[in-house]
Amino acid sequence: MRRPLFAVLFVVCCCPLTFAQTTDPDQYPKVEAFVGYSANGYFANPSSITAVNQSISSFFSDQAGGHKGFETSVSRNLNKYVGLKGDFSTYFNLSSGRAGTLCLNDNCSTGEDFNINSRAFYLMGGPEVKARNHTRLTPFAHSLFGLARSRAEFKTVNSSFSYADSHTRTGFAMALGGGFDIRTAGRFSIRSLIDYVPTVLGDADPQESGRQKHVRLSVGILFH
Repeated sequence: MRRPLFAVLFVVCCCPLTFAQTTDPDQYPKVEAFVGYSANGYFANPSSITAVNQSISSFFSDQAGGHKGFETSVSRNLNKYVGLKGDFSTYFNLSSGRAGTLCLNDNCSTGEDFNINSRAFYLMGGPEVKARNHTRLTPFAHSLFGLARSRAEFKTVNSSFSYADSHTRTGFAMALGGGFDIRTAGRFSIRSLIDYVPTVLGDADPQESGRQKHVRLSVGILFH
């Protein structure tokens, strides 16, 4: 998370310089494309895991991937201020831990090391609004709606107690947020954005909510 945060701070510090350089707001690109690094933060209350006749990976597949990934989008501008955006993002995570007690066919073991390999992608679309003006700084906001698909794989490692399983979830997702573009030169701008991204992927524990909360931060290049 540190690198994208430093990038955002750098861009923010450069903002005052952009107001001295003007552009013509009446001229706008019909199509814009973005690609950049994206960080996905997942907020949940930690809890112990008790798996009974079900896959262990199902307790991790609701997290919708990992913390690192990328985002790309394409916008079709209908006029100077309003456009339609299609957005795709994906995240990956490989983590490890130590389980409490694992049981398989009445054979139980304690303190087993394991790996979790998770990944997810989001496919969303919706309206985008831009506040085009006479400077190089263009704020924007969007409301995106679509689907998230998340998969997690669980596997014990370095152990005689061999166990592995996987689980996939698909559900509703949306992204509410925005950011700003800073035109640099020619057909390129620096884009920074932050979104609140709730998902509805269910939960392996029936006592827990099936809704998850994410915040994603993306920094990259806009082509227009």
